[in-house]
Amino acid sequence: MVTETQELAVFSCVVKHASYARAAEELSLSASGVSRIITRLEERLGARLVQRTTRKLSLTEVGAAFHARAIQILADLADAEAEVQKTATQPKGTLKVTAPLMFGHLYLAPMLGELLEQFPNLSLDVSLTNRFVDLIEEGMDLAIRVGQLADSRLIARRLCTNHRVLVAAPSYLERFGTPETPEDLSHHQCVLFNGFAKPAEWRLIGPSGQATVAVAGRVATNNVETLTSAAKQGVGITVGATMSVGPALLSGELVRVLSDYEFEPTAVFAVYASARQLSTKIRATVDFLASRLSDPPIWDQQLIGKVPGFEKR
Repeated sequence: MVTETQELAVFSCVVKHASYARAAEELSLSASGVSRIITRLEERLGARLVQRTTRKLSLTEVGAAFHARAIQILADLADAEAEVQKTATQPKGTLKVTAPLMFGHLYLAPMLGELLEQFPNLSLDVSLTNRFVDLIEEGMDLAIRVGQLADSRLIARRLCTNHRVLVAAPSYLERFGTPETPEDLSHHQCVLFNGFAKPAEWRLIGPSGQATVAVAGRVATNNVETLTSAAKQGVGITVGATMSVGPALLSGELVRVLSDYEFEPTAVFAVYASARQLSTKIRATVDFLASRLSDPPIWDQQLIGKVPGFEKR
């Protein structure tokens, strides 16, 4: 017997909320009805998808794999329906979007005028914050996230690469010298980023592969703006995403150190809660952002050929 679309939708909704009751509320079903559908699906597949305890629901290993395929199937169905329903091609209404402070100020805000001009029936409610925003709990439509993603309930579309390089103020290098190898960093003052799993261990990728070096310094922070500010004051060498240190590199307040090396690149993502019944306003906005932030991203384009260490990408 073939799995029904309704079963996939119910299963996906249960995973999203980690709750039968909340899934039932969203789908206008009873909690017992949702439970029966999940049980029927598991019995036909011959595998347990959801672990049920008195306190929470969680996916089994096979359930996680099935969920990944299920949400892709639902997304494909949503795409097919959108192609047919040409009458719903114009985004309208208010889109609630959140982004990190620095990214939102430097890169999202300058695109808002063009976005609104392209979609005259769209309104925006933009929240810029460096704290983690739970889209489902806080009622957000869309988030811009930088780095690694962990929430399996969300759908993510990769927008562009996030390069992370070593930088320092010219004044610091004049006083303490310029490192020539990754191993030299262990003899320098470094401004550490507490967002790393191991802040005092830097893993760099260079011409000969990965190099790992122990570093130390008098300043550590979990805020990227503070990293940049401390480096500009000559406190030490630090890691900087090109999107955040780009202006300081262009002005000469910072220079790139060990230009043949960088941290493993991460990415910038557009993240939303569900591919099922994806609204036109979210789809249109994500497509717009993807078209404006494709690789190389605009902040890297500004550095190429203008800043030493960024001759080419």
